[in-house]
Amino acid sequence: MNTSLAQKKARWPDFVAACQAQWECGGTRYALSADKEFTDLVCEAAGNQWVGGVIIKYCGEVINLRRAGEPVPEVNFFKIAVYAFLWWLKEQDALTQRDKGEEVGPLGGGGAGDGEQGCQK
Repeated sequence: MNTSLAQKKARWPDFVAACQAQWECGGTRYALSADKEFTDLVCEAAGNQWVGGVIIKYCGEVINLRRAGEPVPEVNFFKIAVYAFLWWLKEQDALTQRDKGEEVGPLGGGGAGDGEQGCQK
């Protein structure tokens, strides 16, 4: 399905809300303590790279279901997004500004983290 920029912009809040719901549900379901979840424990034991493997697993499920002509659970896309967020968050210290991409301004102070796009023109 082709989508216009206007459609993407209009649906972005829905996507963010669905990701937030997935985040909150997962945070409760996989809670380890008041301030950590089991994902944090696994990252401490195995390193952050395993999160990429989880993303690949969900992408593979989407591909296989599509090949089989079966419906893809919508929640898989939100899980991919939430795991991508976790991976990004855990890798922040290792990323250089160049790694962060030209299109993303600094977080905070009008950047991407303040609700502003932070895109460079």
